[in-house]
Amino acid sequence: CHESGLHPYVSREPSNYPMKILEGGRRNIVILGAGFGGITALLTLYRRLRRQRLLGRYRLILVNKSAQHLYTPALYEIASIPRGEASAICLKSAICIHIEDIISRYPGIRFLGEEVAALNPQARAITFRSGEGISFDYALVALGSETNFFNIPGLKEQAYPIKTFEDAVRLRNRAQELLTPSTRTLRVLIGGAGATGVELSAEFVNFLRQEKARLGARACREEILLLEASPEILPGFGNDIVHTARARLRKLGVKVKTGAAVTEVTLAKVLLRDGASLPYDLLVWAGGVKPVEVVKSFGLALDARGGVITNAFLEAKPGIYAIGDCASFGDPNTGTPLPRNVPVAEAEARVAAKNILAAITDSRKQPFRPLRSYPFILAVGGKYALTDLVILKLFGFLGWMAKQLVELRYLLFILPPVKAIRMWLRGMYYSTRND
Repeated sequence: CHESGLHPYVSREPSNYPMKILEGGRRNIVILGAGFGGITALLTLYRRLRRQRLLGRYRLILVNKSAQHLYTPALYEIASIPRGEASAICLKSAICIHIEDIISRYPGIRFLGEEVAALNPQARAITFRSGEGISFDYALVALGSETNFFNIPGLKEQAYPIKTFEDAVRLRNRAQELLTPSTRTLRVLIGGAGATGVELSAEFVNFLRQEKARLGARACREEILLLEASPEILPGFGNDIVHTARARLRKLGVKVKTGAAVTEVTLAKVLLRDGASLPYDLLVWAGGVKPVEVVKSFGLALDARGGVITNAFLEAKPGIYAIGDCASFGDPNTGTPLPRNVPVAEAEARVAAKNILAAITDSRKQPFRPLRSYPFILAVGGKYALTDLVILKLFGFLGWMAKQLVELRYLLFILPPVKAIRMWLRGMYYSTRND
């Protein structure tokens, strides 16, 4: 573990704020957010601008408060790797990708390590928490989401969310603090049986058993209970996936309680709408996300959940686009919201990038047409995954192998080959430490 996991901001350029639209004869295209959607849009747009020989007229600027791109699908792994196997610094090098490593192959892209405070559509300007600002000709909002506690009394204060790298490490550390040689019962409640809740509950089985063996706490009995307010786990997934995941959880010893809406949380109990009271030692909240709060200050139309409303071209206002978890785009065929996952964000990013180029070249824009189904991967403990590639479904070890190849494919898209393979191997090494 030779990397510190800490990295300085890349190209903050404080000396020439605010950047004017026509500064140096180049216009600013600003991408807010370095998640999957933001990075995909950035690289897609760069390559298309280069192909059209337009890089001399437009400057691509990526804005993100962290100098790293977080590989969020692996957060459940980070929360389930004992401190004895890997320190937080080592784990960070397996899941956090330096933005400098991503953009190093693309001369001309600028990165600003800033946190967005506001966006003014009329002035075409963005203000940062630092007080600095930047003007733009085109902007893409891809700021993602944050944990939604649904205003449930006591939930935010007592529960451990799992949305950031720091969240995952805090959860791992707390679980190890609670599990001691004198512990007789460790009751873990995980609220939310979507993909994150299912993956975490399954991975926690091996994590706790390994820790018990290390501590000699074999007499300790762990109870992992997965709560879901909906009638079934994995809302929105097909019946075959739901049934297979349920069977896998049952085999691992994870208990499931559906139709369990949380109404209040105290220091030691979770209260449900039906009047039931569930004691816990560790409460994890994976029950939902909402668009980041800052988009409310952007002067853009929002839906009921706070997402930026866009038209068919993913445009919120002329020249301002929004994608991913912070955007609101309903399926035009069904009127239902799209799944908030990586494949959808990446698909939106590619279309938004094409439409920014279309606006620049005064050509026809492309409406975003959602697919009937998107690929997904659901890891359910150890080397076992449910992988749906749309044209092929793989369950068990083969599904887990497909998961590794999908991760490698993404890393090769954003990183130079040597760095991509090195990071892939590092991630696979750590993720299998408690299998």
